[in-house]
Amino acid sequence: MDKLLTKKDLAERWQVSERTIDQYRENRIIVPVKGIPCIRYNLQYIEKIEGCIPERATLRERKLEKELEEVKKERDCFKGILQTVLAESSKIISFQEKKVV
Repeated sequence: MDKLLTKKDLAERWQVSERTIDQYRENRIIVPVKGIPCIRYNLQYIEKIEGCIPERATLRERKLEKELEEVKKERDCFKGILQTVLAESSKIISFQEKKVV
């Protein structure tokens, strides 16, 4: 069986904090082994991707891109609400104009 690394093992190997390893996992830069009850990383997989891990700036960019997508979703939701309010308001205004005439 392949050797499995803990988050601590991987942080020491890459000389980064354990929080950085968590961020890599959260941003799907690294993927832990599936099917086991704890988070472990396959050594062969790690060796294969070493040298491809982005710098911290790239992590920030990914986080900002994720936040931007969330803001866009919120914006679209608010646009829909505003369109509904405007449509309903125009019905009321139209009704009142007909009533006055």
